[in-house]
Amino acid sequence: MAKISLNKVEKTFGSIDVIKGIDLEIKDGEFLVFVGPSGCGKSTLLRLICGLEEVTKGEIIVDEQNVTDLPPSERQLAMVFQSYALYPHMTVRKNIGFGLRIAGFDKKTVEKKVLEAAKMLEIEDLLERRPRDLSGGQRQRVAIGRAIVRSPKAFLFDEPLSNLDAALRVQMRKEIINLHESIKTTMIYVTHDQVEAMTMADRIVVLKDGEIMQVDGPTDLYRNPKNVFVASFIGSPTMNLIPTAGADNSLLLNNAISLPYGHLQQEKIQQAATFGIRPEHLDISSKGGIWEAKVLMLEEHGSEEFYQVEIEGLSQPLEVRSNSSKIYRKGDTFWLSPQVEQSFIFDAEGNTIS
Repeated sequence: MAKISLNKVEKTFGSIDVIKGIDLEIKDGEFLVFVGPSGCGKSTLLRLICGLEEVTKGEIIVDEQNVTDLPPSERQLAMVFQSYALYPHMTVRKNIGFGLRIAGFDKKTVEKKVLEAAKMLEIEDLLERRPRDLSGGQRQRVAIGRAIVRSPKAFLFDEPLSNLDAALRVQMRKEIINLHESIKTTMIYVTHDQVEAMTMADRIVVLKDGEIMQVDGPTDLYRNPKNVFVASFIGSPTMNLIPTAGADNSLLLNNAISLPYGHLQQEKIQQAATFGIRPEHLDISSKGGIWEAKVLMLEEHGSEEFYQVEIEGLSQPLEVRSNSSKIYRKGDTFWLSPQVEQSFIFDAEGNTIS
């Protein structure tokens, strides 16, 4: 296991600043996930830690050792790639043991470690096959097995499940979680899929434009986002965001709809620039409420429904989540009541006020 520290790490490609002075402490044995939109720098940051990219400024410390200028082979970190990176002409057995053979381990030790990894990943019966004879999930297990046998200080995963179908992604997600619980080794995982991040991580690092927006546990990120970017990025469907202004004990949404907001101090209400509320915090009723809503679109998911609705006075539709037994169709109307205590307001800079 390893504690990993990033101290004011920067990465520049030409005139483009990709990573902008990141400070981060990765705890010994934790499962940390980097998440963010495409181009935010999450894969670059992982490659900097592994040594596949050179740091422009700053330093990377692994277990009190400065590895900033060390080649990947000397950092004792194992990378698992999106593309699997298996040798097509080698069997599964040889693929898993290749790194150990190159490192000079004897045949007996290599075979023992290969069998241990294969048993852990339940691929013992695949050892004589070649990658072309394997499914995507099996190939990913082989790639993970190749990392396991090295007994690294930490595992680094670069979007390892993105090539798999939805059902297999869920299965492999569980297997990686179980692997972490079993071997207790530090894992750093990159994904653009917030569901993966929320279900797998001890802590999540939300990145935007090469900077850290927030580092927190999944529940804290969801319930206590520090800014409008995190609030809108975490959660599916995304949070409803409406331009607003503060008034006396209320908010004026879209310069048209007044919403009582008396539970917050007036001085904070006056700073409001955006009102945010998650789809599940809009209560539906056929008998009455605060806003009358017209259904523009319905998505049925079996256990729940997602509505896109139109509210008179708002310039954008709202997303609403429901698990009611009553289904509303396009053109139907119902009433919505926002759970004001569950909502958020953000200031002009996008920072959370409440």
